[in-house]
Amino acid sequence: MAKLEILTSDERKAFDAPPILTPAERETVFQLPNEILIWIQTFDSTINQVGFVLLWGYCKHTGRFFLPKTFHAEDITDVARRLNVEVTQTEFKKYKERTAHNHKQAIRNYLELIPFKTVRSFFLEAISERVAKHQQPKQILIEVITLLRAKHIEVPNYNHFALVITETIVRFEKEALAALTEQLTPAQCKSLDRLLIIDPETNLSKLAKLKSISHSRKPKAIRQSVMQFRTIQILYDNHVSLMQTLNLHGETIKHYANWIRKASLQQIRQLSGQKRYLHLLSFISYQYRLRQDILADVLLVCVQSTENTILKEQKNRSFQHTNTQNQTIQLLAEARISYKSLLNKIQTIAKSTMFSDAEKVKQINELLDQDQAQCLQEPKIDTLQKQTLENMRIQNYYILLEASSIKLQNRVAEIIKYLSFDTTTTQPDLLAAIQYYQTKLGVIGKDAPQAFLNTAETNILLDESGKFRISLYKALLFLHVADALKSGVLSLSPACRYLTLDAYLYSIIRWKQQKENLLEQAGLTRFYSFSEVINQLGKALHAQYHKTNQRIKAGKNTYIKFDRKNKLVLTTPKVEKINTQSVSDLFSDCKQVSILQVLSDVNRVTDYLSCFRHHTVKDKKIVPRKEAFYAAILGQGCNLGPSKMSNVSKGISENVLTNLINWHFNLDNIHTANNKILALIQQLSLSAIYQKSPIALHTSSDGRKTGIAVDSLNANYSFKYHGNGIGVSVYSFIDERNRAFYSTVISSSEREAAYVIDGLLHNLAIKSTIHSTDTHGYSETVFGVMHLMDVFFAPRIKKLKKSTLYSFESKKIYESKGYKILPERYINVQLIETHWDDILRLMATIKLKETAASLIFKRLSSYSKQHPLYCALKEFGRIIKSLFILRYIDEVELRQAIEKQLNRVELSNKFSKAILFGNNQEIQYSSKEEQELVVSCQRFIQNAIILWNELYLSQRLAMQEDLEQRKKILLIISNGSTMIWQHINLHGEYDFTQDIAANDLQFDMDKILALKVA
Repeated sequence: MAKLEILTSDERKAFDAPPILTPAERETVFQLPNEILIWIQTFDSTINQVGFVLLWGYCKHTGRFFLPKTFHAEDITDVARRLNVEVTQTEFKKYKERTAHNHKQAIRNYLELIPFKTVRSFFLEAISERVAKHQQPKQILIEVITLLRAKHIEVPNYNHFALVITETIVRFEKEALAALTEQLTPAQCKSLDRLLIIDPETNLSKLAKLKSISHSRKPKAIRQSVMQFRTIQILYDNHVSLMQTLNLHGETIKHYANWIRKASLQQIRQLSGQKRYLHLLSFISYQYRLRQDILADVLLVCVQSTENTILKEQKNRSFQHTNTQNQTIQLLAEARISYKSLLNKIQTIAKSTMFSDAEKVKQINELLDQDQAQCLQEPKIDTLQKQTLENMRIQNYYILLEASSIKLQNRVAEIIKYLSFDTTTTQPDLLAAIQYYQTKLGVIGKDAPQAFLNTAETNILLDESGKFRISLYKALLFLHVADALKSGVLSLSPACRYLTLDAYLYSIIRWKQQKENLLEQAGLTRFYSFSEVINQLGKALHAQYHKTNQRIKAGKNTYIKFDRKNKLVLTTPKVEKINTQSVSDLFSDCKQVSILQVLSDVNRVTDYLSCFRHHTVKDKKIVPRKEAFYAAILGQGCNLGPSKMSNVSKGISENVLTNLINWHFNLDNIHTANNKILALIQQLSLSAIYQKSPIALHTSSDGRKTGIAVDSLNANYSFKYHGNGIGVSVYSFIDERNRAFYSTVISSSEREAAYVIDGLLHNLAIKSTIHSTDTHGYSETVFGVMHLMDVFFAPRIKKLKKSTLYSFESKKIYESKGYKILPERYINVQLIETHWDDILRLMATIKLKETAASLIFKRLSSYSKQHPLYCALKEFGRIIKSLFILRYIDEVELRQAIEKQLNRVELSNKFSKAILFGNNQEIQYSSKEEQELVVSCQRFIQNAIILWNELYLSQRLAMQEDLEQRKKILLIISNGSTMIWQHINLHGEYDFTQDIAANDLQFDMDKILALKVA
């Protein structure tokens, strides 16, 4: 196999050349310690002095050494000026390789940089580990560089990376195929080959029928899905031992499985025997896991729908019987009045002086005889009334549940039969009932296990004649299974989303063996000692309480008040803006710009199309023409789809688009292409005017509701947002420079907080230092995790009075000092310490991307009884949250910055809505992955427009010779936003018959990149 083209030719040149430094970076990079500065004065030539400083600065900045012939002339001049010597680039050619070699060794010693040659085995192991996960070669390169930098190891050149990554990929596949050849039996080969035989009746192979998964909740569609699952399950059971022997990583299995899903029957048959079997086995394994999850989703949705229907009917019946109940209650009330009247009469007789005792007894007995029954029932009236109402409610519920059972069985009975449950559970009685149900294939009798039911449920299983109510039992079983799955008590095995918590974390064995190494790779070493961490936080929290309260007492916090009930009232003044023209006015000259022109221009300055690699690793396929890629990006990102896109376009057919999207479009490719655009925005000096601090980057995230036009288990009903339809929430991230750097699609009923960590960890191009969300985006656990990620979490808190503050000190200590901001209770330090090792294991798992954070936190938070690890992390988060709230109260500038950043993400949501205009803004795909592909393309178009806007404005500034006019334009831009799209023509007919790139590029990149405005 030829060496992989991990980077483009331009990227390779940039990789092996010294970094292009800004003036501010040169100030830091080329600054030498005094002892080194004194030492280089002893060098025999000024050229050697300059050469040493350049080697030093570049190495300090990148962890690498570069050839002297590649040193930038600007840097040579700058260093010579700093050393107060004169050295030109021509003279610098005399800097000898031998001298440079000696200087490198001296720099290694001083910076404690480990030579690459001495740790080559570590380098190979790091790459092998990532190849085993089937990470993209470019991602491997980036991650290994980050790892080498963290361990102070010298970074090699590009060629070395390319060779080792290529060799490792080839070796990995050879070893997998060799192991497969050794284990695969002739019977298994025949079984796999039968998947490719075409059925003459349907003209489809069995494999083709298994590629698509229905999300429908209709009984017929569910039964069809279960039948397909059974086919996969039998194949999986026949080959599971073989897959366990191969021990492939989940991502590798997913890659091979996706290839099978994308490929035609002819393409699959063209694979060599063992390679074809490897792909087919992976497809079976991944489909089994995926279908387990999907069927579990169907089970939960159907059970929840049934419960909702029952509760609604129960409410209706209750309403219908209100009059009857009111009459009953009235009768009871009247009876009580009569009882009291009777007692009053008896009391009157007893106290009377007109009658003898015998006469009194006689009269009282006569009164009692008149209403003896009522008197006897008097003490029981209230109890009977309550019991009657409660029994009616319960009886109605179980009657309705039994009546709904057949309908529910039609949907989920077959699912329960065949789902594979993990045998490790805290509810063995429920597991026993499931196993009984599966053994009997759903044909159960009165001997069915009942230990999992509560007393009320057990008592009602027999009808008045003593007959076992089978339908009711099944409905109760389904409800308990759904509840246990949702709450984490029950898990599936194997699966992707319904595993036990431990299955998502690094194994205990690996953690114990490699703990220090994993913590180092994850950048968590400084959190190793719990006592040090908690002591530092304790001091910081105490100091912040003191500072915040002292400022309130001194009257320095003018935006805080306390009402009559001593509740806190906090106001945040708006940041006053200078009244200027709109940024949109600056685009009046260009009128309506075609979106095709935008995509073409942006590609010519970023080469983002090089990122749309073919699904195969070798990537040697014929690349489609650029116009086809533009059409595919617009078709997906504008929510038109291949069919409609081809109908409103010239020069592009639906088949071309479908094939292109199938093989070249995936989330990794789009994400990489997006990063190209984000990197150029970062380079532009104009975008820096929106960044408040050069050493800190403020990011934010928020959700936007979007409709789904097809059956999708990732969507749910919400009349408020979707009317009678279903929809999802598109959760998006943006930074101060208007770069939309991540997005995901979640059910609109899900809490957004679980996905905040995903967005910040997923992207390597954007390093957030402060992140803001709205109310739905934060929880105490997120506060804790963010702190361990070295990100300052700063959400907007709308109702501060309900936010609970915690401390290591008692409330009385703060009250004694006259403080108004007081803690509610102590931090449970012992709980955190007990589970600190587990917290670090969880953090290493998500930071090293072994498992998505959202998957872990959804599982953690779903436990019916909160998991000890979740409770400990929550308690730790309370410390960080308390620190933040105290700062939030104290610092008006912080609150204003949060509001400003959240306004930015809200504008971004409006922008994304304008781009996603097709099909009535309802996404046409069922699966979460397909939905995210659409949203990622939409985000790509958004970033492309923002980059184009900034290129246009940068050029306008660069061409403006009048300094006063330039300042005026810059003021307009800084008080507005480049996130505007009114001048972009997103609609209309698209003509791809012309070569768009043939037009002259209107941007002068040399002038744009040379522009300095901040």
